[in-house]
Amino acid sequence: GSLTVLLDRPFSVGDWVVVDGVEGVVEDVGFRSTRIRTFYDSVISLPNSRLITAHVDNYGARTYRRYTTKLNLLYSTSPDRLEAFCEGIRELGRVHPSTRKDSFQVWVNDMSEYSLQVLVYVFWKCPDWESELRERHRFLVDVHRLARSLEVEFAYPTSKVHLDREGPELGSPELTRESEESAHQQGRELVGALTAASLPESAD
Repeated sequence: GSLTVLLDRPFSVGDWVVVDGVEGVVEDVGFRSTRIRTFYDSVISLPNSRLITAHVDNYGARTYRRYTTKLNLLYSTSPDRLEAFCEGIRELGRVHPSTRKDSFQVWVNDMSEYSLQVLVYVFWKCPDWESELRERHRFLVDVHRLARSLEVEFAYPTSKVHLDREGPELGSPELTRESEESAHQQGRELVGALTAASLPESAD
């Protein structure tokens, strides 16, 4: 069993793995057992003979690391700003150095009781978990900057009382094809300005 594990090499030291419910980082691969340090900082030793039949999920072997989230926006967000915000996030996916360029999705995906939901689905190309967290941080901070630049507000569960008053109703402007493209262009230009401002100056 030990020889099989050593030759097959289903994981390496430093890999994040899940083995039969045990999750953590491989700390040592010995001749008889493998030590895994859990995220609670405990160490679990697994006999290599057990690893022959165990289901090993090696997160460390991933080429890309998926990230998905839902951004909840206020219903008062205008269609133009909504389009600009979504296109701006897509542009972040295009220009971010660690994203997978051929596979990211940003769309208004649902209308909940209190918000418009924007689905963000991206992949990071990172060698380890720490790098993934760092790139995710950069991406989300840029999303927040974009929202502030567009004056797009995030929603949260709350209760509001709306008082109707007499007078003509002023409906929201209709989103035309021209205004949609203009909103997309605004989102891309904002991201270009934001990313240019956040890049460190190169030394001469």
